[in-house]
Amino acid sequence: MRPDARALYDRALSRFGGHDYAAAIADLEAGYALEPRRDFLFAEAQAKRLGGDCSGAVGLYQRFLMTNPPAVQVNAAQIALGRCAQELASRPQVVVTLPAPAPPPPAPPKWWRDPWGLSLSAAAVVGIGVGIGYLAASFAARGDANDAHTYAEYTRHWSDAGSRLDVASGALAIGGALAATGVGRFVIVRRHAEAGRLALWVGPGTLGLGGDF
Repeated sequence: MRPDARALYDRALSRFGGHDYAAAIADLEAGYALEPRRDFLFAEAQAKRLGGDCSGAVGLYQRFLMTNPPAVQVNAAQIALGRCAQELASRPQVVVTLPAPAPPPPAPPKWWRDPWGLSLSAAAVVGIGVGIGYLAASFAARGDANDAHTYAEYTRHWSDAGSRLDVASGALAIGGALAATGVGRFVIVRRHAEAGRLALWVGPGTLGLGGDF
């Protein structure tokens, strides 16, 4: 063995005797890099096993046995491998448990099934229907006024026509506003479902829009 490798080997054995296995392993690896002899492999395997690293020692013992050492050294390596096998078998097996994947977010409801949009649209239909009904009743009252035989009867029918026209105008205005709001709600919900960046909130006495238009 060359002198520099021998110096590292001897120092490693000295540290091995002092149970400084980490330093001994460092010297043995450095010596093996200078001169790859099986002496370094067996000594490093022993240092790793005694230092608690049987997993690392097993590979070194196997590499050592592949160099066809004398029978005495073969027996020593096999005995050490048996001890490592017992040591590894006694350790509890580490089981890595991965967390269950998060469930996918629920699909947003179809925009045409939006409850607020449906409610606003239904209210708009009712309002417009009431307005049309009163508008028709207003025209009927005007016809009755034109067919009246007395002034008092004419005045009464004309007054009824005016009252019904006022109700029709208000109902149609409210129905139209509700229809516009319902359509707007459906449009915003649809855009929100497509882009996920829009918001519309409707509550008692509150109507608000937010997001990118």
